[in-house]
Amino acid sequence: MAWNQLLRPTNRRVRALVGCLLVGLFCIQCIPTGQEDRGNTVIAMDQGLDGEQLAERLVQLAKTDHIALLKACQDHYVKHYRNYTCTLVKQERLKGALGKEQEVHVRFMESPFSVSMKWVRNAPIADRMLYVEGRYNNKMIVRPKSGLLRILTGGSVLRDPAGADVMKNTLRPVSFFGFHRGTRELLNVYLAAKKAGDLKEKFGGFSEINGRRVIVLERYLPAKDEYPAWKTIVCIDPEYLVPTCIEGFDWDERLTSRYLYKDVRFNTKLGEDDFLPEANGIQPPKTK
Repeated sequence: MAWNQLLRPTNRRVRALVGCLLVGLFCIQCIPTGQEDRGNTVIAMDQGLDGEQLAERLVQLAKTDHIALLKACQDHYVKHYRNYTCTLVKQERLKGALGKEQEVHVRFMESPFSVSMKWVRNAPIADRMLYVEGRYNNKMIVRPKSGLLRILTGGSVLRDPAGADVMKNTLRPVSFFGFHRGTRELLNVYLAAKKAGDLKEKFGGFSEINGRRVIVLERYLPAKDEYPAWKTIVCIDPEYLVPTCIEGFDWDERLTSRYLYKDVRFNTKLGEDDFLPEANGIQPPKTK
């Protein structure tokens, strides 16, 4: 199914989502987690409201105040999530050319900020990556996808997350990865555009992504160097209160980026040992 068809709201989907919302979707939410946390509950924003009021409030913010909604998502995330696993599907336009869709298995932990990525489809020059802030002089460990390069490099190399060679293959450094930092960057652009009087926001209705209902936000910005996109679509999962899909389009209405998060599992058994090179199929780098 084409992406525009997937995101196009339908009456049936709207009715289904609203019905779900109004029976208390935003009361006490049970979040799928790892085995250690299966009994955990996560309370959505505005705890003083009942289910119907919470639903109405969320939709009201989507219609009138994206900044307030995204800030509520941030607050919810900080209070309730420590780590997660997911599959990231990403596609980016680099130097004018839209690249192939990549699929990546991800492990993530907030403290210390830790990211492990394993490409399972269309890997760039590396097929595995590990980044832990504070380790290896804040450099990431990458495993070349070429077997020959792995032999020549000893299995892995260290790279600056924002280095020129790395940024040839991505729009965003790994140090910006994740629901928390990604939402923070979204908010920064919203706030700057609002201050400049450039912000145009729109409620995009309801849709479905990977079998989960989402609320769609649309943001439009004028053609200025400080803005990343003409149109940005942000899909908020109303149960998790995180953006599970973000799309950007340039001023020629071309797709510039798409980041889709699937199979998200919060608060798993991940710990620091899970972000060692050996635990991620990566040979420890040679250091001087």
